[in-house]
Amino acid sequence: MTSNRRSPQGPDGSVWEPVHDILEGVEQAVAGGWYPARRMLLSRLAATAPPRLAAWVPEADVEEGPREIAVSFALPGVNKADIRVQVTEEALTVSGRRREEEGAPEAGRREMPRGEFLRRVRLPAEVKPDGAKAAYRDGVLRVTLARARVQTGRSVKIE
Repeated sequence: MTSNRRSPQGPDGSVWEPVHDILEGVEQAVAGGWYPARRMLLSRLAATAPPRLAAWVPEADVEEGPREIAVSFALPGVNKADIRVQVTEEALTVSGRRREEEGAPEAGRREMPRGEFLRRVRLPAEVKPDGAKAAYRDGVLRVTLARARVQTGRSVKIE
C-alpha cells in the first residue's frame, strides 16, 4: 500500500518552506497585524536550523498594479553581488548572504543577523519571468514583474 503523504520538504529541498507557506497564509488572513511575531518566529526557526538553511528572512512588500507586480525586499548591509533572484510564473525567490564586516569591533548586542538569507514570495497573479527587472538601492531590492495577463475592466450593460 502506498502513502499519499507529502514530504515535509518544499520543492527547493528546504524543510522550512512549508512553514513559510503556512505563515504567509495566516499573515494574509490577519492582514499583516502580527508581522513582528512572524519575523521573530522565522528568525528563530532559521537560527536553530542546520547550517545549510537560511539564517534569516528579509521583510517584503508586494504591490499590485493592473500591468505589473512589484516586490520590495529590505536587505540593509547586503552587497548587490551577494543577492540572487529567481522567478517562476507563480513565485519569486530572493536569496544571498549578509557578510560579517571585516575589522569591525566585537558587538555587545546584535539584532541584525549575518549569514545566508532566503525569502520566497508567492505572487498574487501569474507573471512573465522573462520580463523581470531588479534594482537595488539604499538597502532595498525592488523586483518588477509584468503580469502574464493584463487586468482590464469592461462595461456591462444592464438589461
